[in-house]
Amino acid sequence: MSKQATYNFIFNAVGVLIGVTILSYVVYSLTHTETEPSCSARYPAPLRFSLHTNKGTLMSPIELQARVGLNEWGVIDNTKVVADAAAPGGAALEVKLADVPDTEAESGQRANGVYFRWAPQQVRAASAVCLSYKVWLAEDFTFGKGGQLPGPFGGPMGASAGGPGSKNRFAARPQWRLADDARFEVASTGTGFRPVNQRGFALPKGRWMRIEQEMVLNTPGAANGVARLWLDGALKAENTHMALRKDASETVLGVLAAIGYFRAPEKPGTLRITPFELSWK
Repeated sequence: MSKQATYNFIFNAVGVLIGVTILSYVVYSLTHTETEPSCSARYPAPLRFSLHTNKGTLMSPIELQARVGLNEWGVIDNTKVVADAAAPGGAALEVKLADVPDTEAESGQRANGVYFRWAPQQVRAASAVCLSYKVWLAEDFTFGKGGQLPGPFGGPMGASAGGPGSKNRFAARPQWRLADDARFEVASTGTGFRPVNQRGFALPKGRWMRIEQEMVLNTPGAANGVARLWLDGALKAENTHMALRKDASETVLGVLAAIGYFRAPEKPGTLRITPFELSWK
């Protein structure tokens, strides 16, 4: 082979190699999506909402009610702290989901679940939070006409209590619909809940599942806030262009523990949830 032919061969081989490399990169980029690691791996050690008394015993409903304070419902009637070896700290909150006909929807919402706020003082200077917990649904759990699980919430410090969608509150929550179709929803200040993910995901039954939620506050006037949800370590919902708050006085306040059906089905199932773990930056 002549020297010129050798040069041509090397040149062509290099060109083919470069072409294959570029093609491989394009194919990889189309078939692989980089996802953010779950927030518990990126945040400091969490603060846990303990279900034990100072003496180490499981809390009674009355003791739990005294801890969560005012603006709660369902704690006395619909919850019980139970020993569970699979739960962090060995305890879980069992939530009673009652059988209430559709004609009693308004009172039924209060009869089939629980609602309270956990607002630790330490979190109030945070601009980003990570909330994690585990949920167990019995094998015969019925999803009914939709329901919700706890999520982070915030607003101006010292403001009067107001639910998500009020002029001074923002919040996030996992929510399920008919046929086990779960979504991650966020309510910015002054708006109602809207889904972050348009494609739903399944909530497994008969085992513990780990749910993690991250909320990063936006700069007032800019849509640079973040909301994410992971299920068992897999990213299921993400929006990195959110206007969660309108004013710098609005900050993260804690966890909105709203658990239960929006409207109870005829045969509701059993639900258990582990102590909340909250980290912040």
